Amino acid sequence: MDEKNIYSKLREVRRSRGLTVSKLAEKMREDHQKVGRIERGRRSLTLDYLMKVSKALDVRPESFLEEKETDHKEDPQNASLLLNDIVVLVEEKNSQLQPPLDAKQKGTLVSKLYEQASKFPAEQQRQFLESFLETFYAVNIP
Repeated sequence: MDEKNIYSKLREVRRSRGLTVSKLAEKMREDHQKVGRIERGRRSLTLDYLMKVSKALDVRPESFLEEKETDHKEDPQNASLLLNDIVVLVEEKNSQLQPPLDAKQKGTLVSKLYEQASKFPAEQQRQFLESFLETFYAVNIP
C-alpha cells in the first residue's frame, strides 16, 4: 500500500469484506456515526477500538499499521505490545503539544512509527520509540 494511513486502511478492509459502515457498526455493537467518524479520521482511534474493529473484520490489529503485508513471521504478541507502546507514548507526548495533534495526525504518526520500529530487533524498539518521540516533540513544542 502506498502512503495510506490507518484510517484509509480501515475503510479498505471494511469494503473488501463487503461491509457498509452501518453493517460494521452493527457487528461491533457501535454507533454507525462513530464508526464513520473514526474511519474518516474525525475521531480519535483508541487501542480498544482498534482491537474491536480488528476482531469484527477478522484481521490482526497491527495489519492496519503495516506499510504492506509481509511474509515474515513476526511474533504476534511482540507486535501487539509494540503497537500498544506506540499508542501510549504518542498519547502521553501529545498532551504536551499546543495545539495537540488531531486524530488523523496521530493515526499517521502511529502508523509510521510502527513501520519504522518494526525494522529494529524487539529489544531495541522501545529505545527507538522513546528517542524518536522525544526529538519529535522537542522540535514541535514552542
